[in-house]
Amino acid sequence: MTAAVLLALSLATAPLAQEWDEGDFEEGRGGDEPRIHLVAWGGEVLEDGGGGRSSSFLGGEAAWAFEGLDLGLAAYGYRELPRSTRAWTPVVLVRLAQRFRTRRGLEASFGIGVGAARTDGWEAWFQAALGVRLRLGPAFVAGELAFEQVDLLRLGAGIGVSF
Repeated sequence: MTAAVLLALSLATAPLAQEWDEGDFEEGRGGDEPRIHLVAWGGEVLEDGGGGRSSSFLGGEAAWAFEGLDLGLAAYGYRELPRSTRAWTPVVLVRLAQRFRTRRGLEASFGIGVGAARTDGWEAWFQAALGVRLRLGPAFVAGELAFEQVDLLRLGAGIGVSF
């Protein structure tokens, strides 16, 4: 539900988004682009692609931005994950995301993540994600659809800042 509210908010505020001029699409613009992105994430995790139980997650991510590529470290807590015996399952990922700019202040992204989760013991964890960001100056609203290990579908919404 949180993801739906933030997505509706981002669509409602789309005219407020920062408009880019043609110069923003040129290669090698210089050092005026923000290099650090900090994001707070939250949302739902659906088991078996939506056919099973669901649980919630909270987390954060810090990423360093290159030209069109982000390299980040993300940490999440999954509440009552079906395969885990813990109330909260920690997940830590190194994420690599390719960003694609659009003309309305939106950025689309495709990312992969590799890391570990502690269900009963530590195990490898993988993620493939599709995302979108609505830039509002230095702040942004983000949404993400991620496919994760053990047949999980994650719907997330985030708020962040770039500097």
